[in-house]
Amino acid sequence: MALDDPGPYLRAGIHRVLLGIVDCFESGFVMFSAEIEPPVFGRCKIIIHAAGTGSSRSGDVMGVLHRLQLVPEEAAVEQSKVEHAAGECPATGGSVQFVDAGDNGLVISLSGEVAAQELPSEHTPDAAGSVAWLVSPLPGALDSVEARLRQLGWHVVSFGQLEDAMAAMSAAQAPVLMIVTEHAGHEVFLLEQIVHALPSLWAVLAVVSGSESLNARGSSTVDIRVLPLSPLELERFTAHVDTRTSTALSRLTSPAPLYAQESRRVLVVDDNVVNQIVARGQLEALGYEVVVAGDGIEALDSCCDEPPDMVLMDVDMPLMDGLEASEHLRTLQRIGTLPPFPIVAATSGDTELRRSACLNAGMDGYLNKPMDLRALAEELHRVLPGRPLSAQ
Repeated sequence: MALDDPGPYLRAGIHRVLLGIVDCFESGFVMFSAEIEPPVFGRCKIIIHAAGTGSSRSGDVMGVLHRLQLVPEEAAVEQSKVEHAAGECPATGGSVQFVDAGDNGLVISLSGEVAAQELPSEHTPDAAGSVAWLVSPLPGALDSVEARLRQLGWHVVSFGQLEDAMAAMSAAQAPVLMIVTEHAGHEVFLLEQIVHALPSLWAVLAVVSGSESLNARGSSTVDIRVLPLSPLELERFTAHVDTRTSTALSRLTSPAPLYAQESRRVLVVDDNVVNQIVARGQLEALGYEVVVAGDGIEALDSCCDEPPDMVLMDVDMPLMDGLEASEHLRTLQRIGTLPPFPIVAATSGDTELRRSACLNAGMDGYLNKPMDLRALAEELHRVLPGRPLSAQ
C-alpha cells in the first residue's frame, strides 16, 4: 500500500478487517489498534490490528477467510482449522494477515504505507489539576478517556450514574469538565440543568453514532459528541483550562458547543425526475453537494466511481430496486471495495413491513415521501453529525 490520498481507501480497508473479526465471533470482545512507524523518505508504515476473543465458530471463521480472499500459508490438516492466512487488501493494496492463536483469540491485520504529512508543532496542554468528572454506568466505557485525561494533568473522579454525580455537586469540588456516556436517553435534559446551575462547566454527552440525541446539537448547551472521543478532542478540552492557551475570562464560563458541518456529498437514488429535483433542492439548501442516480445499478456505479458520504435511496425502482442496491453496497463494504457510509430510505408507503425490509437490507434510516425539510435535516444530522469545533 503506497497511497498519497489514503482517505476513502484506507477507511474501506479498515472497515473490511473490522467486520471480518466481528463476524468470526458469536460472542466476545473485539479490540482495535493501530501502529505508525516514523517516516522514511516521506512515507510511513502503518499496521492496523483487529483482534477478538470469545466464542468463535470455525465455520464462520472459514467463511470470513473466504470472503476476505485470505489464503492459508500452509495446507491445513483439518479444513475447518486455519492458523495462518494472508492476502491482499483490494482497497489499499496492502498486506492482510490472519492469525488464529487458539484460546487467546484471533487477529486480522492490515499493513502498508501512506504518505507522511508534516503537522505544526504545538505543546501538549496541561490541566494543572483541574477537576474532571466521568459518568458511565458501563464499567470500562471511559477507561481510555480517564487515562488520557490523567496524562493531560486532570484530577479525574468517576461516577456510575449521573444522579450520583448530581448529588455530589454540593459536597465535592465542582468540576470544570464533565463527560457522560448516553445510556437512558434523558441525559441531555439532566446535563442542561447542571450547566444552568454551573455555567463554568463544560458538559459533554458522548453518544454512539446514529443516536437520536445528535438532533439536539446546535440547540442545546450540552456538547454532544460521537464515541470514541479522540486524543485531539481531549487535548482541546484541556487547552480550555490551560493558563498558557486560555484567558481568565474564558475559563469562567463554559464554551458554547459549536459544530462545523463539513461539505458532504450525498447520492440521491430515484427513478422519478420530480423527486430528483426536489431532493436535490432540499439537500443543496441544507448545504450538501448532490449527485443523482436513476436506479440501483447507476447507484452502484456512482458509489464505485466516487464513494459518497451518504446515500438517499428510493425503494421502488426499475432494473434494481433500493433494497437490492443497498444489499449490494453493504456487501461491497464488507469485502473492502467501498468505505462505509450511511444509507437512508426515502420512499412512500410508510408501513412497518417496509421499514423492516429497509433495515434488513442494511439501511440506517427511513424518510417518508413527500420529504419534510426539517425531518430530512434531522436525519442527516443524525447519520452525518457535524465535526465539533474547538473553543478558543
